[in-house]
Amino acid sequence: MATNQEGVNDVYETVFPRLWRSLCGDFLNFGYFTDECENMTEANEVLVKWIIKKLNITESSRVLEVGCGRGAYAISMAKQTGCSFVGIDILPKFIKEGKALLVEQGVQDRGDVMVGDMTELSKSLGDQKFTHVLLLGCLFYIHDQMDPFYEQLKRHCNPGTWIIAQDFTRTVPVDQIRPVMKHWRTEGETLDTATYISKIFNAGFKLQYYNNDNNDHAIRSVNYVVDGGNKMVEAGVMPKDSFTFPILRDAMEAGRILYNTFIYTE
Repeated sequence: MATNQEGVNDVYETVFPRLWRSLCGDFLNFGYFTDECENMTEANEVLVKWIIKKLNITESSRVLEVGCGRGAYAISMAKQTGCSFVGIDILPKFIKEGKALLVEQGVQDRGDVMVGDMTELSKSLGDQKFTHVLLLGCLFYIHDQMDPFYEQLKRHCNPGTWIIAQDFTRTVPVDQIRPVMKHWRTEGETLDTATYISKIFNAGFKLQYYNNDNNDHAIRSVNYVVDGGNKMVEAGVMPKDSFTFPILRDAMEAGRILYNTFIYTE
């Protein structure tokens, strides 16, 4: 069991590094793009505040961010609440940048980020346990490995641990969204929403909150990315044939792909 590192590397280091950095800053997710937001950094700052309040993250909380990229979400939460944290990501480049970011933000005494595969959590985490787990825009790479992933994750949860996942699901037969899977560079088939939720229950978790964000925050965010990417293509900064976000945008606007928020507890 392992994450498709080649696919992850292709998306974040080869194809879209300038795109994500210029549009999202240190964050690597859609965020909550409200009417007041002018860019993706602000949208993600709104998301951080929403999670802190919704999950009651405090100074005594211990947060695990899986697929953390630079660890921007956990680092931001630590700066705002004083919580401790661990971030894990498969790409060494992101972890190097994350270690610099936590020093820059002054939270190096609250936690750390490390290289590791999210399908092999215990190899990196040992026997550590957490009160909160962030799974923000990372699980669609391992939809074919969700059951064993949850079994490992449970080893690092206490009774009552809160988990938030933001992830894509499909509403149509998988053949109709294969162009989107190619955009993501995923190997496993994207799950439909009902199957996705059933895997949460089958793992023994209790679903506390569910929302499909397509018609609000996520559509605004993906349109922001498409607009910004088109400008970079026009400026010659990014090759046109590598910019495939319009495929995802079209699938989301048609309702074939949903971007969901799930909150569940151990």
